[in-house]
Amino acid sequence: MRDTFKNVMEKNWFCYTIILFFSALMCIPLLSRTIDLFQDDGIQHICRLIGTAQSLGEQSLFPVIMSDFCNGFGYSWNLFYSILTAYVPLLFRFLGASYLDCIKLFLYLLTALSGFSMFAFTKRVTKSKKIALLASVFYILLPYRVTDMYMRIAIAELASFVFLPMVFHGIYAILEDCQGSQEKPMNLVLVAGTVGLMLSHTVITLYTAIFAFLYLVIQYKKLNKKAICQLGISLLLILLLCAFFLIPLLEHRLVTEYEVFQKGRMSRVEVLEYYKLNLSELFFTQEGFIFEIGGILLLGSIFAILAIAKKKIQSDEKRQTIFFLVMGILCSILTLRIVPFEKLPEILCMIQFTYRFLEFVGFFLSFAAAVGVVRLFKRYDLGDLLVITTLAFLLIVPLNRFISYDNRGWTEDKLIPAVPVNENTQRVHAGCASFEYLPTKAFQNLEYIKEREPGAILLSGEAEITGEAKERNITGISFIANTKELSVELPYIYYLGYTIRIRPAETEEWQEVQGYESEKGFLTVNLAELEEGKEYEILVWYRGTMGMKISLATSLITTIALLFEYGIYFSKKRKKALEKIDEPPKI
Repeated sequence: MRDTFKNVMEKNWFCYTIILFFSALMCIPLLSRTIDLFQDDGIQHICRLIGTAQSLGEQSLFPVIMSDFCNGFGYSWNLFYSILTAYVPLLFRFLGASYLDCIKLFLYLLTALSGFSMFAFTKRVTKSKKIALLASVFYILLPYRVTDMYMRIAIAELASFVFLPMVFHGIYAILEDCQGSQEKPMNLVLVAGTVGLMLSHTVITLYTAIFAFLYLVIQYKKLNKKAICQLGISLLLILLLCAFFLIPLLEHRLVTEYEVFQKGRMSRVEVLEYYKLNLSELFFTQEGFIFEIGGILLLGSIFAILAIAKKKIQSDEKRQTIFFLVMGILCSILTLRIVPFEKLPEILCMIQFTYRFLEFVGFFLSFAAAVGVVRLFKRYDLGDLLVITTLAFLLIVPLNRFISYDNRGWTEDKLIPAVPVNENTQRVHAGCASFEYLPTKAFQNLEYIKEREPGAILLSGEAEITGEAKERNITGISFIANTKELSVELPYIYYLGYTIRIRPAETEEWQEVQGYESEKGFLTVNLAELEEGKEYEILVWYRGTMGMKISLATSLITTIALLFEYGIYFSKKRKKALEKIDEPPKI
């Protein structure tokens, strides 16, 4: 019977079923109709989905401006923030899901995918499905995941849980594949994981890069010429695939000032210091957010130390386990008040909350704990798996008392249309967060946004506006010029990519003119050489910049080229396999 159970644990279908099962258990609170997913970041993500869906409905090549937001003057999350979490949840709309249900389904998808990615990574390193399955369950049942899923509703950070194991998996796979003389196609797990991470959470990407570099350092003996070449090519592919997101971000960073790029805006020292943890919070939760490491990971880590001491973990696996243990302990320490984190360079302080290191703690210790449990107990079988995973789940169940099941009457219908910015707006707004993605001039003139009329405004010169029609991201204006020069502030907050054209009313020939940023942070056009008494028409709509178009084309071409190359490789591989089958048997 024991051998039968042992064989079952080696079956892929069994491992995947267990991962899906525990993912479902982790997501049970989502079944409640009254669970509060509008708290903290949740309301922002729901508003963002609504705004993104509306932008897609405008059929723009670049649906990055949420034209209904900020009193109809337009606001952009998607130029600056996690692309993946803006568009992927909306796929569930095709199934008839509400925006709130899109969030819930996306959370389950992220939970399951993070389990699968952890399973694949651990299996590649340890060559053991037993260890891999246990590590994936530990990773799914992290106490900190409860905070991210049900208290902070930090969807972008939860998305990064999926790609973090893939980055380390990719590095390990490249180093291993480059040791032999046999030619293999380049492993793209590192590319896929890093691209996903960059499109999910920029700050987590930064710290993952640091830990990934340390991971390379401990394996420097495997860094031969072929491995270095593949790592370099991977980096180039990552940049090309992410060009459609990085280039527009860089354009906006260089051309004008936006709040998100201002010094101290995303790395406020007082916030960093305030949210540092006490040592006790890593072990017990009395109120507020959950920052526990978890009893099962702590116990498993002790088993890992014992297994290493008793020499039950050998060679490469031992090196990996020690690295993950050390990194888990280091990241735990980095969350504490004793660390003068605020004195580090500003770019490192962009982590905002030191407790974000708990994601890395969970990843590193899930691996180490699983190795420790399985290697220390040689007769580990299905019964042991069921006992340990059940214990891990039971230990997380009491944390349910910290989850809010009172949504205070919030519904997504209250967020459609967009919540206005008015005299009642405080520091945080439903849909615009803390206005960090506004041009700095616009942010400094929030009162102007609250009070501004919805149409075009003459800043200088004289003209009679005879007609004006605005439909979200498209505006048409007719006016009679009374002076030869005009400066017109258009009803759009300034983002790069608006196209402005003008023509005399009686002609068909449009002339494109350059837009500028007004002192209030709005899109402005300066018109010269006008004929007094003559009627003109202005047409404004969002088309994106040339840089955005080139970068999108670059990312698409790179994707198609990779698919084509791998399609050819696997086609040849299949052909060789068929030829081998057709060969006559040797006598």
